[in-house]
Amino acid sequence: MFEVNGKYANRKGEYTVLAIHPPKMHIRYDDGAEANLNMNIQERIWVNIAAERERENAKLRKRAQQNKHYIKAIRVPNLDDISFPGWQERVIMAPDEHLAKTLKSGDRIIFYDLETQTFIAVATITGAAFKKNPKDYFFTTEVKSATFFPMDRDADTHQLELGLAVDLVELESQPDFAQRELKPEMMLPITEDEFELLAESLAEVSEEDLDQDFKEDEEDE
Repeated sequence: MFEVNGKYANRKGEYTVLAIHPPKMHIRYDDGAEANLNMNIQERIWVNIAAERERENAKLRKRAQQNKHYIKAIRVPNLDDISFPGWQERVIMAPDEHLAKTLKSGDRIIFYDLETQTFIAVATITGAAFKKNPKDYFFTTEVKSATFFPMDRDADTHQLELGLAVDLVELESQPDFAQRELKPEMMLPITEDEFELLAESLAEVSEEDLDQDFKEDEEDE
């Protein structure tokens, strides 16, 4: 199992094998100390450490694969209607190439209108990234190509005045959110719990608005 110049570890620390003379081997720790160790004992220790490291790496990989949650700043041009670049076309633009490589299907987005300072809509990314001219989706940016993702529109308030005001929201992951100078298309990560609270509030507003529309239609009939 052990090889000369191979790197291993025990509970004292990392070491390099200098020479092997079964059942002993001569090693040097990373701090410079040297020792003669029993190979059978060290093999059991190394197997346990390697298994522990693999379990930890698996946890990190699983964490990296979990869906992420973001606030996306946008500017709604018409205050009478929930419509902004990409919304009707069901696409979302990544604000930069770094985030374009991070976003993936299943990530959740909550949209924040800069003019009214309210949270107004929720969406979920549903597919892989693709390149497109932003002007095809009515963006006013001067860049000729940007990274987009398809999305499902999960909920919206239908009217900006029904949005969730930022001063009613506390975000531990973005404690200075209300004071930040945000620009359209910026995206800020938040926790899953914070996202779900915001999304539930918007879903309730959306359902209440639909119920009201239904009652008005019945009265008209």
